[in-house]
Amino acid sequence: MNLKKVPREDYVPEQHGPVFNYLYSFKTHILTLMSVNVLFFLFNIPMIFVAFGLVLLFLPYLNSVFVPENFVQFMIDSGVVGNTAINDVGTDAAYQIYYLISVFCVMFLIGSTLVVIGPFQAGFSQIYRNLYRQEGVFLFSDFKDGMKNNWKQSLAASIVSVLFTSVCLLAIGFYLNLGTRFGTAAATFFVLLFFVFVIVQNMVYTMIVSRDIPLGKIYKNAFLFFLLKFGPCLGMVLVLLVTLIILPALLFLTTTYFALVVVIFYYVTFIFAAVQYSIAFFTGELIKEYIEPKSPTVYEEEPDEFEGEEEDETGEEDGD
Repeated sequence: MNLKKVPREDYVPEQHGPVFNYLYSFKTHILTLMSVNVLFFLFNIPMIFVAFGLVLLFLPYLNSVFVPENFVQFMIDSGVVGNTAINDVGTDAAYQIYYLISVFCVMFLIGSTLVVIGPFQAGFSQIYRNLYRQEGVFLFSDFKDGMKNNWKQSLAASIVSVLFTSVCLLAIGFYLNLGTRFGTAAATFFVLLFFVFVIVQNMVYTMIVSRDIPLGKIYKNAFLFFLLKFGPCLGMVLVLLVTLIILPALLFLTTTYFALVVVIFYYVTFIFAAVQYSIAFFTGELIKEYIEPKSPTVYEEEPDEFEGEEEDETGEEDGD
């Protein structure tokens, strides 16, 4: 028996649509989302180092300009940081720019859930799930439940994500270095596949805590959702790029200490949870519409399009 009381502010009149519900829940629980963001950042500190390793490994492989020494020379020769190679100040500035670029790439890998600790992400996804379901959020108990009930699938999903990301980056670098039309076309394909996977992976964590479905079918459903909502999903990719890389980079162009403080505050307390909840809410609406049909008739007509949830012996869903 669930003894938790749903706070009054979590009840949203049914006549409102999903956009209103999203904005209302976001506004009402902004402090909760900020708390989740801080926990997300702290719990994924080990994965930040993993992401740094991937970035420092694959950036030079993608383009020789991103070999640190080549990048410094490029910045000096182009006059961005100095006029001569013996300009120590310019050299230091070039190295700083290089590692700032690396930091932004790391923040993208972490914030897009490509490189995270799966069970922890399942805990955060459980919180997002209860937010969009308007069931009331109980930060630590929800986090514990999500992590405890879904740790196997979420751990497997995080391993799949790191491996798939590495393969995509390796393939992009390999085909770009061919220097041929075919290589360019193949590299473009893997770039597109990489960004498709970004959205798919976010959907996967939401479905893990929402339905009791085998992981393979979860990935299948997530990919079908991407195809079904191709336009909105491309928009979410753009939002991720703007919020996790472009906007912080523009703030850094001011080269002030205040901008540095703002960017640190932005990453640590807000943006990760904001973008992840947005995708989770979007995915939750799709789950309600397609994986949990309103009537048995609809389910019987389209049984193969989306894989439904498995039930236990009592007929109740496991994981809700």
